[in-house]
Amino acid sequence: MPALRHRAAHFVLKKLGFFNRSYIEEAFGRRFKIPIINGRKSYVHELWMANLIAGLFKLKQGGFIDVGVNLGQTMLKVAAADPQRAYLGFEPNPACADYAQELAVANNLPYVIIPAGLGVRTSVLQLQMFRDEGTDPSASLVEGFRQGVVGTKPVVVLGVADIPRNMIPDEIAIVKIDVEGGEAEVIEGIMPMLKLKRPYVLIEILPAYNAANVSRIERQKMIEKSLGLVGYAMFRIHPHASQAMVSIEPITEIGIHGDLGLADYLMVPSEDVGKVNSEFASWVPQATEK
Repeated sequence: MPALRHRAAHFVLKKLGFFNRSYIEEAFGRRFKIPIINGRKSYVHELWMANLIAGLFKLKQGGFIDVGVNLGQTMLKVAAADPQRAYLGFEPNPACADYAQELAVANNLPYVIIPAGLGVRTSVLQLQMFRDEGTDPSASLVEGFRQGVVGTKPVVVLGVADIPRNMIPDEIAIVKIDVEGGEAEVIEGIMPMLKLKRPYVLIEILPAYNAANVSRIERQKMIEKSLGLVGYAMFRIHPHASQAMVSIEPITEIGIHGDLGLADYLMVPSEDVGKVNSEFASWVPQATEK
């Protein structure tokens, strides 16, 4: 009975920990249980972002919305900064969403993770994969965003209007957006939140590199226009070599550059610019120091 032998072997290997196991890791001043599931695990990195989130939490009450959860890297930063904050995550890749949910459960975090993207309207789109791995962090919902597609999978994207109201925190402190090219659609989709709840927005916008990359430049201008309509100021984040701190540089346009180290931005309601400058002035004396 080959099938029975295979099942028995699978059971023994699982018991021995060859498939799924976990370990404890110190991250951002807190101990976390990190599951390893089918070889997948979350990674601890970007200490500067953990410190930036902690600093912004000092300035504003409310929950955290994570658009582009991937394997829960930002979730750990939120839990370390303030585990009492509500957390709502959106992740269209089911493999990533499943792992992130297991990470939350392993650490007794009452977080909500929706296995869908976030956009202007509810639809089914093709998630383009660029690596031969199920949790590809470079996967994009934007057709043609980069070259080298190795596969696609259909995924759900939710419009904000179709999210049950009781799932969205009454107050929102921060929205983080890391969606590999789809930032303009997410910003357009959350415009009602930006108008009414005035959260800080942490967003990765990958470089255009040169003027020939018309599509990326047009997307940048869409973001700038949307933020201008709701009265947001833009800051480019400069991580320090220590990775513990950042400085923030006020900008009027995203512009054309090719530095992946300058792809992170903080968008701030105009009425909060003074508070943000004061909070992070203590980190570095000059806004452009690196």
